[in-house]
Amino acid sequence: MKKILYIVLLSSFFMNAQEHDTTRKWKLELGYTTDIINTSFGKHYGFVFKAKRKLLESKKITLMVGAAYQNSFINEDENMFTGFVDGYTRDLSVVGLVDFSFYPFNKRRFYMSIQPFLGYTNLKSKGSLYIDHIGVYEKYKNSHSYFNYGMINSLGYTFNRVTITFDVWSSLKGILDSGRFRPGDFDSRLFFGIGVGYTL
Repeated sequence: MKKILYIVLLSSFFMNAQEHDTTRKWKLELGYTTDIINTSFGKHYGFVFKAKRKLLESKKITLMVGAAYQNSFINEDENMFTGFVDGYTRDLSVVGLVDFSFYPFNKRRFYMSIQPFLGYTNLKSKGSLYIDHIGVYEKYKNSHSYFNYGMINSLGYTFNRVTITFDVWSSLKGILDSGRFRPGDFDSRLFFGIGVGYTL
C-alpha cells in the first residue's frame, strides 16, 4: 500500500513539474492596421508587432507586460484636400505596455483586454508641393518626435496556441492636450486592426 501511495505521489509530482515547465510565458502578436480618421489624407496601411510576457494568470484574468512596435504609412498622392501634394507621412512608435485580459466564460477561449501604453513616436512627412499654373515647385521634409501614450483595446479568440485578435489603438496624445481632438492632427491617432497571436 505504501509503495502504491509513493508511486501515485511521485507521478503527481512529475506531472505537476512537467506542466510547470511547459507553461507558455511569451505571447507574440502581429496585426494589420488602418487609420479610419485620416483616410481623407490618402491611402493608409500599417502594422503593429507586440511581444508580451505573462506575469499572473488565474481562471478569469491574465496579466502581461511587454513592448510594441507600430509602423503606419499614409500615401498622400491621393490627398482629398489638395491635388498639389506628392508625398507620404509615416509614423513609428516604440512603446511599453501592460495587458489586462479578462475571460468572461468558463472556457478560456474568448477574452477582452485593455493595454495602456506609453513610449516614443516619430512622425515624418516627405514629398513635394507643385502648383503648375503659378510655377511653384518645392520639396519638403519634416520630422516631429514626441512622447506618446494611450490605450489598446482588444477582443480575441484562442485556438490552442494561436489567437485571432481585433484591436483598437487609441493614442490619447492630442485628445487630452488642452481638450483638443483634431482629425488632421497626427498626434491624435485611432487605428483599427486585425491580427494573429502565438503563445510560446
